[in-house]
Amino acid sequence: MVLEIINGVFTLSAGTMTFVLWVIVILKKQGHKFIEKSFERLFHIIAEFMMSIVAIVSGIGLLLRQIWALPVFFLAMGLILYAIVNAIGIYGEKKNRLLTLTLISSAIITIILIIISFILLVF
Repeated sequence: MVLEIINGVFTLSAGTMTFVLWVIVILKKQGHKFIEKSFERLFHIIAEFMMSIVAIVSGIGLLLRQIWALPVFFLAMGLILYAIVNAIGIYGEKKNRLLTLTLISSAIITIILIIISFILLVF
């Protein structure tokens, strides 16, 4: 029960923050500061929006104790982890150490949460 609340808040927060971040970036036309190549940037943003929507749906489902939410949660966590690892590469290459360290910490937290959730919720 407590773990489902933690997972729900985590995925809902990650999805919402990502969604809001990219909406702001798009509205301010600042996407080139994140990824220079427009074609690459377009598909990166599409992937981030897809991840954020799955994460938000998962978080809401977990908080509402829906049966379908657990598999969607694991999908969301995989998408979140992929997005984090991808971002580590992007910002690590740009030598942004603070953001890279923050993302590495986020990846570790995400992996730990996946492992704990898999062990406790699946078995």
